[in-house]
Amino acid sequence: MKKAVTLLACACALLVAATSAAVAESPSQADTTTTVTTTTPEPQAKAAGARLQARYRRWRRRLDRYGVWHGRNLVRAARNDERAPTARELRRSIRRMKRRFAHWSQTYEGRATVYRFKVRNIPDWGRQHLSSIAWCESRNNPRAVSSSGAYRGLYQFSFSTWRVVGGSGDPAAAPRSEQTWRAWVLLKSDGSGHWPVCG
Repeated sequence: MKKAVTLLACACALLVAATSAAVAESPSQADTTTTVTTTTPEPQAKAAGARLQARYRRWRRRLDRYGVWHGRNLVRAARNDERAPTARELRRSIRRMKRRFAHWSQTYEGRATVYRFKVRNIPDWGRQHLSSIAWCESRNNPRAVSSSGAYRGLYQFSFSTWRVVGGSGDPAAAPRSEQTWRAWVLLKSDGSGHWPVCG
């Protein structure tokens, strides 16, 4: 019996020694649970493509050409900041420029300026012909109104003919450059038949 107890004690001691050796070799619970702190990257704003930048530059050039205020140059500012403008920034800026140009082009000054640039594209023969028509019809008075009130402006448009060439409102109230451009559209498409006496 004594021998059995000593054998049991030895076996227990061996078991305890083996367990402690195994625990020493295996990493502890604290070692296995390493805290992984991964920061999710913030979604980066999409960079503007070359086509969008080209559209942005076209709108800036248009507003600059007509003398309309167009705000800060995002492409140049981004170059100084060493950060390309995002697609969202450029789209928002293009929308603003379009709205600004649309509002400005509805004003009298805006219409006069836009059509002044268009009139430059009329060939010399067309300008000479229109000049003689304007002198004959209204003595170069853009506010001239016929005695009946049916024919109005520099080229004595009727309201119906004015609308056919894209005009709106009273022809005599339109800027001189717009009247000239619309008369050119009429002359180019239909000839001088609309001015039977002066054409």
